[in-house]
Amino acid sequence: MFAKINVAQSKFDFVKNCFKDPSAEQAKVAIAIRNAIATLGKIESKFIRAEASFEDLDSLPFWSLCGDAGFNTVKFIEAIELELGIHFLEEKIEHSSVRDPDLNIHMKIHEFINEFYIWYEYSRDTD
Repeated sequence: MFAKINVAQSKFDFVKNCFKDPSAEQAKVAIAIRNAIATLGKIESKFIRAEASFEDLDSLPFWSLCGDAGFNTVKFIEAIELELGIHFLEEKIEHSSVRDPDLNIHMKIHEFINEFYIWYEYSRDTD
């Protein structure tokens, strides 16, 4: 059902909706997060649109609990780590300035990706 009401978005358009003039690293992060969202939602990533909110994902498995007590933010972080091929230190995650989709269901995916990228770049610089 989700795929029927959400028009597919190309990788290029997805990334351009996330960043005005994306670098290769920004594109990599955007696509990794998109893939993590799609994997957890058990849907092809092309149906995850940059301008969608996390609330818009509520008909998908895993994402149906976003905004509820049963949502597993750690699983989302782990999915992003898997897509990026890295592991974030627990202390860096705890001090992250990235809004949690579980607490901000109206946040757009591109907003999350922007916040995440800023934190990601900062956290890599401080390693």
